[in-house]
Amino acid sequence: DAYRPRRPDRTDAARLLSQATFGPTPDEIDHVMELGTVDAWIAEQIEQPISRTLPYVRANSNGSFATPRHHIWWANAIDGPDQLRQRVAFALSEIFVVSDRDYEIRNAQYGVSGYYDMLAEHAFGNFRELLERVTLHPIMGIYLSMLRNERADPARNIRPDENYAREVLQLFTIGLYELEPDGDVRRDDRGRVMPAYDQATVEQ
Repeated sequence: DAYRPRRPDRTDAARLLSQATFGPTPDEIDHVMELGTVDAWIAEQIEQPISRTLPYVRANSNGSFATPRHHIWWANAIDGPDQLRQRVAFALSEIFVVSDRDYEIRNAQYGVSGYYDMLAEHAFGNFRELLERVTLHPIMGIYLSMLRNERADPARNIRPDENYAREVLQLFTIGLYELEPDGDVRRDDRGRVMPAYDQATVEQ
């Protein structure tokens, strides 16, 4: 027999919405049940237009005032129809972290809003394209000190900033150590952990 997904009951719908949105509502629980399957709800969410932050921030901030960005983020999280995209974008923002605590970025609220919208745009895309967009975004360039980073040139005593290269390897992708398929740290014959990369990789 072909696989037939079980029709969700109210508990199933509430669990789905607790995991995939910023919280279930009675109306949304009813909607999931009306659609009949989790797959149908996900497909519908993927087709929803993106609830962006930048247009609101441009209309209500001079670029240095952060409060409008906070307002529109909460509005999208609470009332945005693209709940799954917003939840994934939020999760991505906790991996590909930037912060506006520093002076330069605190006064670049348009850029921070554009960065978050970029995460929302790529929430359902592939990781390779997302990582490239994160890498090339000016806000990430400022935050992890990659902007205007120059190629190594020993003759001119230029040594590139390795901050972003290390963050990509350590936090954004493979991590510090090689892992077994079950997630345990891989060890060599002497029981030593096996680094996932070395200094040469960082420099490249």
